[in-house]
Amino acid sequence: MSACHLYVLPLVHEDIAKVGISVDPLARVRAFAARYYECFDLAGSVVIGFDRVAEARRRETQLHRQLRAWNAPPPLVDALRAGGVTEWYRGCASILRAEAERDAGRGHVVWMPALAWWKRRLLAEQPLLFEWAEHCLRDLPEDAPVPSAAWSRIVDVLDAWPALGLAVEDALPPHMARRYLTYRSGWRCGLGD
Repeated sequence: MSACHLYVLPLVHEDIAKVGISVDPLARVRAFAARYYECFDLAGSVVIGFDRVAEARRRETQLHRQLRAWNAPPPLVDALRAGGVTEWYRGCASILRAEAERDAGRGHVVWMPALAWWKRRLLAEQPLLFEWAEHCLRDLPEDAPVPSAAWSRIVDVLDAWPALGLAVEDALPPHMARRYLTYRSGWRCGLGD
């Protein structure tokens, strides 16, 4: 298992990507946006594993220097709490893919595209999801409505699963699964759902 990851996170429908490192890219991307799966093109992302944090940091620094000409200001997206003001790049997706291929040639584990990595990382949290859902509803009677602010945070977490093509209902307590299925069915419009 990698000690640290270098990630390339392109924005959905944009030619701009964030390049950074993290020991837990899922936690990092969640810090950028509660609905990260709608802001970032996870299917087009890249994740590269490194054995040591220092090694990942050196590689990140090399990329930032190499891509200086493509540096862009952070995007102005309301749902995005952009971190790393100098870590955004526009118009260099092909360079980043080529660099990821070079890293693979150097023996690093590369997920490109990285959708399978994001799915696997999210599935690793499945055992904790049941307890988290129980905690969210612990002070509410089984059929009581969830306050809208709390429900919004719950939905942001749970919606990641179907957004990545994963079933979530079986990992939830029955009363949370019912609430969530009711919520999701209210959004179905019949066009591909």
